Amino acid sequence: MKLSRILSGAGSLLIFLMMLPNLSIGQHRFRMKADFSIKEKNQNGQMSLTMGTVYYDRTHKKLVYQVRFPEKETWVITDTIFHKIVNGKLVGKQFIPMLPSSTIFDYALSNNLGNFGLEKSFYKAGEVKKEGDQVITTWIPDERLKKAMGNVVISRKNNSLYGIAFYSPKNELLKKQLFKGMLKSGGILFPEEITEIIYPVSANGTQSGKSTKISTFKNLKVNENGENEIYNFPVPAK
Repeated sequence: MKLSRILSGAGSLLIFLMMLPNLSIGQHRFRMKADFSIKEKNQNGQMSLTMGTVYYDRTHKKLVYQVRFPEKETWVITDTIFHKIVNGKLVGKQFIPMLPSSTIFDYALSNNLGNFGLEKSFYKAGEVKKEGDQVITTWIPDERLKKAMGNVVISRKNNSLYGIAFYSPKNELLKKQLFKGMLKSGGILFPEEITEIIYPVSANGTQSGKSTKISTFKNLKVNENGENEIYNFPVPAK
């Protein structure tokens, strides 16, 4: 199982550790779920398909994936820890550089999707330019973080998020995402399709090859009652 499958639009870069959560008590839109499918092709050309339903609740700060295919299992992400649960038993636990409150799911619920939550992070808006029908903004990390984090470039089309690119401190392209279509439910917008291209960096710092992932979503539901046991899925001790 590849962790890159679960990071749909959320990314596995250090940026997610540096985001400031935008969680407020009494937030009107506090939970969402959607059916998902992820088609992935790694840098060796191997293909995979994962399908299921994803749940997110801002109150519990848990991102839960109920996977139906290729095998039934549950993935729970809480505070940078990925848990894999099969038949009620914890079979895997791993650190990942991602906070549930700093993902596309939280940004959509808090209406921060347009700038991918960057306006509430340690980034600040820099150059803004227009290319065709797109408005492109370069976001620059705080001066103290420039040795560890690179720029993020966001493009908006028709006043909606269209693409995002993450760069290393050496200005190497690490990852980019393209957003297609928008689902509407409960007053929020959420991408219908996310195409992600990752350019892996080897241990010696060189880049070679790329992996691609196409995540599609449907049946978006916001603030739906019930299924509390899934939104707040309990992680077994072992």
